[in-house]
Amino acid sequence: MPQVSPGELVLVIAYLVVALGIFLAIVLGLFVGIRWLTRTLFGPRRRLASELGLEVLEGRRLRGEISDAEYSEGRRILGA
Repeated sequence: MPQVSPGELVLVIAYLVVALGIFLAIVLGLFVGIRWLTRTLFGPRRRLASELGLEVLEGRRLRGEISDAEYSEGRRILGA
């Protein structure tokens, strides 16, 4: 095995650290870019469970399936 001077070893380690930093920056950039692109194209599709639950609760009240007291209790449980 050839002898490596301490200066050369430090240089090799510095190159490896820089290469790792560049690699991590590229991976992070791809992740952020893809996430931004999908959110821009498709928008926020998910609604909070409480919003959906409140919508269902309101529909049931309007159709007369539940009373106003049950509606109020449901709203309290959902935190609305």
